[in-house]
Amino acid sequence: MKQKRASLDETQKREWDRAIIKKIAASRQFQTASALLLYAPTRGEINLLPLVRLSWQMGKTVAFPRCDVETTTMHFYLLAPGAKLVRGAYGIAEPPQDAPLCVPDENTLCILPALTFSLAGDRLGYGKGYYDRFLEHFPGMTAGAAYQAFLVKRVPTEEHDRAVQTLFTERGAVKLSRDEGAESASRETETQETREDAQGAKPAETPRTSLWKRLWKGIFSRAVSGTAVAVAAVGGDQEHTAPAARVLHAPPILVAVTFVLLLLSRLIDTALTDRRTAYLMVILLQLLIFFAPALVYVLKREKGFAKRLRIRLPSPKHLWFIFCMLAVMISGGLLCGILTGGISSLTGNFTLYDTFVARTDGSFAETVYVILAYGVLPAVCEELIWRGILCAEYEGFGAGVSILLSAIFFAMLHFSFPLLLSYLFLGLLLAGVMYATRSIIAAMLLHLCYNLFCLFGQPYLSAFYVTAGSNEIFVFCLVVILLLFGAFAAGEARKIYHVRARRNTDASYTAPLPLRRLPKQLWRAVASPAAAVCAVIWLVMSILNLVL
Repeated sequence: MKQKRASLDETQKREWDRAIIKKIAASRQFQTASALLLYAPTRGEINLLPLVRLSWQMGKTVAFPRCDVETTTMHFYLLAPGAKLVRGAYGIAEPPQDAPLCVPDENTLCILPALTFSLAGDRLGYGKGYYDRFLEHFPGMTAGAAYQAFLVKRVPTEEHDRAVQTLFTERGAVKLSRDEGAESASRETETQETREDAQGAKPAETPRTSLWKRLWKGIFSRAVSGTAVAVAAVGGDQEHTAPAARVLHAPPILVAVTFVLLLLSRLIDTALTDRRTAYLMVILLQLLIFFAPALVYVLKREKGFAKRLRIRLPSPKHLWFIFCMLAVMISGGLLCGILTGGISSLTGNFTLYDTFVARTDGSFAETVYVILAYGVLPAVCEELIWRGILCAEYEGFGAGVSILLSAIFFAMLHFSFPLLLSYLFLGLLLAGVMYATRSIIAAMLLHLCYNLFCLFGQPYLSAFYVTAGSNEIFVFCLVVILLLFGAFAAGEARKIYHVRARRNTDASYTAPLPLRRLPKQLWRAVASPAAAVCAVIWLVMSILNLVL
């Protein structure tokens, strides 16, 4: 295809490009779109740049992609009228560094580049998967542009590949056939007589169906085919995925698996009689409940997904920020506990998942076991799933959505009404630290320090409470610590983001959403039967723990 495209006569290519631009400009998709996501042509690709000026004249916003080679992610940035593209990754032109991030919605039209397309709308790109990852959470309309002579019956596809909804050639819109088993696909183009009818037609795609019908259809198709779970975004009124990747959210399934495994682990708790055996069993169970499913999940996702987990060391400059956040976590967590359970909730031994109680005789060996089993492993395993995988999967809907959902699922892990507020608060802080430092290891370190405080700080906490001699004084001191270190942490966070702003560093995730759009994006991200199963498990177990 590269050789065929390179051999095109330049005059013929320009003529075909102009014809394709006219077809796109006259289409319903372009006319109704509020924003256009376009690409800068390279290596002989179809030149659609004249659509930029036309879009500006029609009051549309225009955005171009910027690739982050380190995280293998791509986001679109707005190009202001009169602004010019600059050379970027892979030698492809992209918006300047000070361009604002574009947050697409249902009325956004994304035109994808490709070497060619199949008659089913499948795309043959360059193999790096940037567009496939971007389209996982893209809520708008997708279209492709190709020369009629370049279309083929089929192209090799994988589970993560995304087909376009509409395809334009120099002859007009192509009617896409989704029948993978057919030997050939019917194709019809616009003629001069039917052009006006075609302008008012909807994209040739799957019919409109309700959200839950699409979700259950995705589950059924997966069960029949026996293929692995695919992650796709539920967006708009149309399906944005190919038949091989029906709408089915994998992150809640991972959460549900950990919930079930954690509940099953309670069946063997009574068998843990020997203290050292108990430590080893707790370590083994955490590896099986959290680390093993997380590892399988990462291996099943597309190549390069592990890079999106931000498994990197935090900068030494961030240590003061992490310490301030630790003080906020401890004081805020205690206040949340007092608010929901009273002062008495602060006493007692540290309990892991309301099942495994930390006990030690003070010896060095047992102290090491306790730190590893109740401090290090929970911090590493939990953060790998909740701040690593879940945030990476949901951040395409907006950083606010990923922070909220990871915190909500994290709070549900403990199956307790009284503890829900405390762990929701902790989850929000941990996700905030991960995004501010861009390091999941920073979140793990913060989580570990908090666990160590819960393990060994209770005696000192009790002594302080007794010394204070008053509930009011004790609560007042916690509030002062919370506000003081909260101000310190906010100041450090401001410095971190100020440095990034001066360097024009890519955020590597979708920009924060307007508050009015957050509920809709939150629902779009979490709406799946798997998430409903998680909610039912949490509700039932929380009620049982409360009653029993």
